[in-house]
Amino acid sequence: METLTNPQMDDLEKSIGVTLPGLYRKLLLEIGYGKMLSGKQIYHPTEIRPLYGPFFDDASQLFNPYFPFGCDNRCQEMWVIDSSRELSASIWHETVPDDWPEESWLDYADWVSKYIPHLDSEL
Repeated sequence: METLTNPQMDDLEKSIGVTLPGLYRKLLLEIGYGKMLSGKQIYHPTEIRPLYGPFFDDASQLFNPYFPFGCDNRCQEMWVIDSSRELSASIWHETVPDDWPEESWLDYADWVSKYIPHLDSEL
């Protein structure tokens, strides 16, 4: 996993034209991006649009309000932040964005505790 500094994230925001949610910035700063030993992955900001842009019928929903930031390849779940509420969820990959509001949304600490509980063994 490779962490990013706040200045690096500021530069990335300018280059991709998207404001990174606070939860995602915190993940990139504290945990980093890349694949974990378990198959879980936190994306680099430049990877998101090519991966998830086609997934949205309404392209304006990509990044606002929904910001996909990673996945658990073994469970076939994508990790998404609701930018307007600064909450995150792990959502089965075939669930359409229209159904995402009914998902279980968690704050940063609860999300990390539930989905990356043994962080040291994951990296």
